Amino acid sequence: MTFWTFLFLVFGFGLLIKAADILVDGAAGLAKKFKVPKVIIGLTLVAFGTSAPEGTVSIIAAVQGNADISLGNIIGSNIANIALVLGVAAIIRQLTVRRVTITKEIPLSIFAILALIFMGYDQFFQQQNVGFNNLSLGDGLMLLSFFVVFLYYIFGDLKSSQIKEEEIEKKEMANYKESYWYLSLLVLGGLAGIMVGGKLVVDQAVIIAIGFGVSEALIGLTIVALGTSLPELATAVMAARKNEDDIAIGTIMGSNIFNVFLVLGITALIKPLNFDPKLLLDAFFALFISIIFFIFLLKEKVLTRFHGSLLLFFYAAYIISLGFRETVMAFFGG
Repeated sequence: MTFWTFLFLVFGFGLLIKAADILVDGAAGLAKKFKVPKVIIGLTLVAFGTSAPEGTVSIIAAVQGNADISLGNIIGSNIANIALVLGVAAIIRQLTVRRVTITKEIPLSIFAILALIFMGYDQFFQQQNVGFNNLSLGDGLMLLSFFVVFLYYIFGDLKSSQIKEEEIEKKEMANYKESYWYLSLLVLGGLAGIMVGGKLVVDQAVIIAIGFGVSEALIGLTIVALGTSLPELATAVMAARKNEDDIAIGTIMGSNIFNVFLVLGITALIKPLNFDPKLLLDAFFALFISIIFFIFLLKEKVLTRFHGSLLLFFYAAYIISLGFRETVMAFFGG
């Protein structure tokens, strides 16, 4: 472990973030060229673009045999998205949330965590006596089927609620000047940058984990999860500053759903993921913070600065507990 390890890690994170930004710009531009309304871009492409770093890191980690980083990254990212990202955004300015988001999208994100826990921990939930915990090929197919249902809901909801600004948007799309070739290069370049950046992050994270004598699961839950959540943080903070509450909340909910249903679904198809039982605590904390967030919004449909402060408190307590847990496990040789 050397100075170059940390330098490559920082460079990998930077490349991931910039590449994701380029990917979103290119994809959004293509959507405009093909006359897709902006609301579809926000609900799909922004969420997909900000989830791209998590997806790349998790898939590469799984292929390389680092399942703890793969799963820890997704679970840690979902925790960071709600407790850290929305906590910071709400402190900047309280966020008003649509009723449909509270009744449909947030419960769906909670269901995603429940599905992950149920499918991953075979020894705990399955009736038969199994000697392993993993996300199998069948689990991956099930998660992807849930993702298809999610997409069906999005486009069905859009179709049932006509967009008043549709004609204005079509005019803006028709006047969009960037060429198809330029936008396609942005998309391809963004994807390439994400792949290279993701490999750099995984490789350096494994080196750091070994160098400090800590588990790969802890690295995935903290430094990798925080790094891959930076696109969501930047998007949510900017949206809060510009009074775009739906974008701030929608991006996080969409990203968390994408992370579990799409990213882990694809990852499990490529290579089954073995679950470290220690990650069960983190999965339950992801479920806990999601439910707390849901409860905050039930009465007044507003995420206040006080709520944001509580979310940040929970996140700080969680990070401290991870360090304590790692210390205790190291002491007892766990």
